[in-house]
Amino acid sequence: MIAATSRLILPPQAILWGLLLVNGFLIALMLALAKTATSQGLPAVSYAFWQTLIAGLVLLLCSGNRLTVFQPRLARYFLISGLTGIAVPNAIAFYLVTKLGSGYTGIMYALPPIFTFLLATSLGLEQRNWVRLAGLSIAVIACTWIVVQRHAEISNANLLWFAMGLIIPAMLSIGNVYRSVAWPENTKPMVLAAGTLLASSLALALFAVFSNTHLLPLATHHQLLGILLLQGLLTAVTYLCAFELQRRSNPVFFSQLGAVAAVFGLLIGVVWFKEHYSLTIWLGAVVVMIGLRIGNRAAEPSQS
Repeated sequence: MIAATSRLILPPQAILWGLLLVNGFLIALMLALAKTATSQGLPAVSYAFWQTLIAGLVLLLCSGNRLTVFQPRLARYFLISGLTGIAVPNAIAFYLVTKLGSGYTGIMYALPPIFTFLLATSLGLEQRNWVRLAGLSIAVIACTWIVVQRHAEISNANLLWFAMGLIIPAMLSIGNVYRSVAWPENTKPMVLAAGTLLASSLALALFAVFSNTHLLPLATHHQLLGILLLQGLLTAVTYLCAFELQRRSNPVFFSQLGAVAAVFGLLIGVVWFKEHYSLTIWLGAVVVMIGLRIGNRAAEPSQS
């Protein structure tokens, strides 16, 4: 008797959207954990350092060939990818999340698609598509509307905080394009994620030294250490999925990850932190998703 075994094979498009949704939720969850930790006195730079160091070490230990991470040919890739995609945006996000809330900070992760699209078209990675540009522009306008509304709702909000928030999508957009253009041949996503995270932790450690920031204050308690460990493990899974998503898609599709994170960020802000958002902000979030959907339908992601 011959036993036939059936294997479930998911369509490539379903895998892409699954990675996108899981990644977006994990990013929003990371912001929520960061708010919990930084509100207890841990500096944002210190939190980002431990997040990336733990995650990088976990992925390095799980990778098949650990020595690959230390190859000189990958050093520049790790440094640029780590600074633009992780170190700079995460440190700013972890600082702003205690000032402006996890929902608003998550919205900043929804802005990269338009910047990424403009960069990709200027470099010839994407064809000029006016429908796609219109859809992404709608999403950006809606994000701007959310920022304006959120500023009106927060008393004594510093405009500098909102300006700092724009650095997040700018850096993420540069990182999105760079990782696709400079993707090293014959290198697994896990190795690239591990090296990028470790390079990011090194950069954050240097910044902490020059700014006289304690990486682990003496008053750090066990609960905070538990949050750091959980954040590191979640970050390892997040960036492993992110690099796999980038390998399978293109920069513009990948950049929509932030919009998913923004929506989950609003939901987590309401459920976890009891943050309150007006109807206009929720309508703005819906318009963001509609705009991104229009942009995405105008050009399907490439498969590999």
